[in-house]
Amino acid sequence: ALVLTVGHGTAAVTATPERAVTLTCAPAPSGSHPAAPDACAELRAVGGDLAALTASDNVLCTREYNPVVITVQGVWQGKRVSYERTFANECVKNASTTSVFAF
Repeated sequence: ALVLTVGHGTAAVTATPERAVTLTCAPAPSGSHPAAPDACAELRAVGGDLAALTASDNVLCTREYNPVVITVQGVWQGKRVSYERTFANECVKNASTTSVFAF
């Protein structure tokens, strides 16, 4: 079970969360995540390693700096997860992740 948040700012400690969803992948995908089955499949494919989620090569983004920070807290297959990543802007976030952070 994971809680995912997104907010504007350079770090989670200073950013105000704008959206938050829950994601549970066992025994079946569920939670408030809008694409829970796809997100769970992508997490399984990388063994729960959120840093291994790759960027799409087919997206062009502006160089505008309007930082967006993602956090993930919870438990994945019995292991505690605490993840934070800052993207230059919303477009870069959307291009840099799969459906896991599409909420």
